[in-house]
Amino acid sequence: MRLSGCSRAPLTAFLIAAAVGLAGAQSFSGFHAASVLPSSTVTLDPGRQVVVPVTVRIRPGFHVNSDRPADAYLIPTKLTWQTEALALKGIEYPPAELVEYKYSDKPLSVYSGKFVIRSSFGVPAQIPDDLTELSGQLRYQACNDKACFPPKTLPIRIPLAGP
Repeated sequence: MRLSGCSRAPLTAFLIAAAVGLAGAQSFSGFHAASVLPSSTVTLDPGRQVVVPVTVRIRPGFHVNSDRPADAYLIPTKLTWQTEALALKGIEYPPAELVEYKYSDKPLSVYSGKFVIRSSFGVPAQIPDDLTELSGQLRYQACNDKACFPPKTLPIRIPLAGP
């Protein structure tokens, strides 16, 4: 079994991940350690900037790598948007926790529990009539205290409304 996204993972972490993967690969394949909580409608004001929050919940016993993981082989949490009508100004990730795990020689930069990612968009002066939803994706790599699992991607849909 190959650990996704890891080009030079330590042998111990690889062996643990392989054992976990072989023991429960089929049961884990549909499992999501993270979920995106439903968002309320975001109101767009013509010609202004709007902040769109995305709330992520991590299941107890799991964590996800932060947007800037401690090691290059770990897959970062990344939010992306598909929009041409709104101008993405920036994405603000929350501060990460530095946590020590037995399988790592140094603390890892992770998110756990519940956290919010905020995206800023410029709203055009003329809002298109068909702009009723903002679509995106959240990519993450979940881990527990024994191993990291293959990355997952969750769809995100935010309802939009004009003034």
